[in-house]
Amino acid sequence: MRGVSGGAGENKGQSHGQGQVLPRLVILPGLDGTGLLLAEFAQVLSTFFQVQVITYPTDEPLSYDELLGHVRARLPAGPFLLIGESFSGPLALRLAAEHLTRVRGVILGASFARLDLPLKSVLSSLSGLLAWVPAACAPMWLLDGVLSNGHATASGRALLKQALQTVAPVVWAGRVRQALEVDLLAQGVRVRQPLLYLRASHDRLMPANAAGLVASISGNARVESIAGPHFIFQAEPQACTKAIVAFHEACVAMAAPR
Repeated sequence: MRGVSGGAGENKGQSHGQGQVLPRLVILPGLDGTGLLLAEFAQVLSTFFQVQVITYPTDEPLSYDELLGHVRARLPAGPFLLIGESFSGPLALRLAAEHLTRVRGVILGASFARLDLPLKSVLSSLSGLLAWVPAACAPMWLLDGVLSNGHATASGRALLKQALQTVAPVVWAGRVRQALEVDLLAQGVRVRQPLLYLRASHDRLMPANAAGLVASISGNARVESIAGPHFIFQAEPQACTKAIVAFHEACVAMAAPR
């Protein structure tokens, strides 16, 4: 099964108020790439934006470079804000560096430009084991504890289980390896657009310096902490949306002629 552009929360051509067309916002999903876990967040955002979730193939272990081409082909023609959730942060940052005028601002949620983790090379080598062990076999209590700090709803756990069953084991393995090995600082990626990093204050997955490393490749970054787990968009969609709306308003103000 291939990923489909659009998916959960897509709201093309939506207007607001007296014929006002809402600004576009593109979301790149986390490690699963299905967009299933973003449905509620996209719905909340759709009050303020035309939301497009770009999903990824579920049966092909594409590299970040290959996923970049996949996303490029599905981007809207005009200007838009770009959100990168967790795994997709490096993709969002690279796209922003490429599209200086179309990407008006970048938002990263519990994400990274490089993962500084203990024993990272060992973890990268062990990631291949995921190709042989279906992710759906992982204990839900463990995933809930790491990703949601044990506070996932029944519907949230059901969606996570569906995502785990949808994505092929070889894809999980490839994406984990890609995340562990990517280093945008070494690649010299620079982001000039305004950037908002939403840091989950109780994140059990991201290293403590993740936000700082992202800010170091941007000349215009702001870090905002939101109380919640790694799954910050799922746990706190309203708080994240409020921060994103304020960020968009600041981007518009900065772009206005003086």
